[in-house]
Amino acid sequence: MTLRASIDIGSNTTLLLAAEIGHDGSFIEKANESRVTSLGKDLDKTGVFRDKSMKDTFKALSEYKDDLAKIGIGPESVIVTATEAARVAKNSSDFFQKVRKEIGFEVTIINGEGEAYYTSYGVVSRSQLNESNITIMDIGGASTELIRVSVNPFEILSSISLPIGSVRCTDWLKEKIFDQKVEEIFQNFDLEAYKTDHLLCVAGSMTSLGSMIKGLKKFDSNEVNGTRISFSDFLKFTKKIKKKTPTELLLKFPFLGKRSKSIVGGAYLGEVIGSALEVNTFEISTLGLRYGTLLAGGIDEHYCE
Repeated sequence: MTLRASIDIGSNTTLLLAAEIGHDGSFIEKANESRVTSLGKDLDKTGVFRDKSMKDTFKALSEYKDDLAKIGIGPESVIVTATEAARVAKNSSDFFQKVRKEIGFEVTIINGEGEAYYTSYGVVSRSQLNESNITIMDIGGASTELIRVSVNPFEILSSISLPIGSVRCTDWLKEKIFDQKVEEIFQNFDLEAYKTDHLLCVAGSMTSLGSMIKGLKKFDSNEVNGTRISFSDFLKFTKKIKKKTPTELLLKFPFLGKRSKSIVGGAYLGEVIGSALEVNTFEISTLGLRYGTLLAGGIDEHYCE
């Protein structure tokens, strides 16, 4: 058995996964943690990470270091990636240097192609899929990846990274420029290759919405993984939560935590992309980037920024 760990520093969350991987393909999770750290908050306005977001992310990484030490994994051997917010923020390099110096994690900023590859690899490697080709939607805090994948043999057929995510959508809704921004983005990207009847959805916004639709009070990845939701039922549900405040949503769905502030933005995004891709059903997957990097055992330099 090989003991490995990976951390995904996203635009909204910082995620930890540790597992024992057997030569026979067995996979035993030892740690699976999530913290909403909002690195992408206000990024379009300021161009930099906010002090509070950096503080929250640093705290989460420090806690993860301690958690990993308990199962015998040192910071120098952890695969740590950062995505869209880190690609954009002018102070990301300085922040990650501080992380390396004071915590010991070496953070690799991966490009959109790498994000698509490892996300898809994580989904395909740990899922039972009947389709020969699938489309995956990965809604992050600052970007959304659309990925067309051949399942067997595994191959990325095409991918695009849309500069729109749940945190950005939340900001745009507050500024009343959401429709304008979405129209601009859809004019600049050709989505024809990603149109699909059935869409696999990964990452926190869609997994949280799947859990909410199931009426869960506590998030359970085993319960949510593989959930299928008709697009019409998704629209009925999101129509209801748009009328709720973050406080009201948190009271009804305590597992949301800080995500209660951005989940409606994620819902809007699920609606507009689902409609653009002519989707009839969503399938929720709790797998993704950190699974892909952990299973791969490292980051190919081709995918580094």
